[in-house]
Amino acid sequence: MKKKYIYFVILFIFVIIFKFFENAYIVFKNNHEVRLISNYGFCNKSSYGFIKYIDKKYNFKKNIEIINDEIHSSSDGFIYKPKAPYYKDNLILLNYDYRDSKINIKDYKIIEKIKNCYYLKKND
Repeated sequence: MKKKYIYFVILFIFVIIFKFFENAYIVFKNNHEVRLISNYGFCNKSSYGFIKYIDKKYNFKKNIEIINDEIHSSSDGFIYKPKAPYYKDNLILLNYDYRDSKINIKDYKIIEKIKNCYYLKKND
């Protein structure tokens, strides 16, 4: 009988520590895209939302270079297409800060801009 109580207490502790009910609610309430945007940001952090927005709007057939001016993990994996070449003149620039950026934005035409995220095309 004591073993049942011990197991129950251990299970209860795990449920509380790992926030089982809160996490289950979040999974059931929000779809996959909303959860990814809340974790990776729209135009901040890794900017998952902006990348997916641009990918859906322009329907890329090739890969596009993605540069994040902040220190975040690479965002290339969000829309990477295996065995597809890269566009040579197109670029997605995330979390752009003109003071610290290694990209000179004047060399590009701005196709799309939301806050500090850009979809750029190289000037001819």
